[in-house]
Amino acid sequence: MSLSGCGRSTINPNSDRVSIRLPDRYLIKAEVADTASEREQGLSGRSSLAADAGMWFVFDQMGRYPFWMIDMNFSIDIIWVDDALRVVEIDRNISPEPGVAPTHLKRYVNQFPARYVLEVPSGTALDHKIKAGDKFVLIS
Repeated sequence: MSLSGCGRSTINPNSDRVSIRLPDRYLIKAEVADTASEREQGLSGRSSLAADAGMWFVFDQMGRYPFWMIDMNFSIDIIWVDDALRVVEIDRNISPEPGVAPTHLKRYVNQFPARYVLEVPSGTALDHKIKAGDKFVLIS
């Protein structure tokens, strides 16, 4: 993935990690999920996520992308981001659904087109006052 231009930095396309500068200048160190299998696995099965960590999901084009909490062990915020790295939508404090069959898990789907999704520990969006329209900066 190569991102350049207003508010963006060039990212190594072979990197499995990226740093994301939030509007308040806080850095999230995120794993990149840019293949179908990586996106499907996501954060499933992990016991926790550090306060400054996340997962950056990369899709081939702008669209609507559903997420669910299969095999999740902690709550997260889901932040949908467009091509220009602007936040288009946020679902906060999404909790695991233990004991719920995968086919019955709640789906979280963006209403506005997005190209990227950032999953971070629950409370991150509130703590850093992230809102729709905010812009992220990617750092190698």
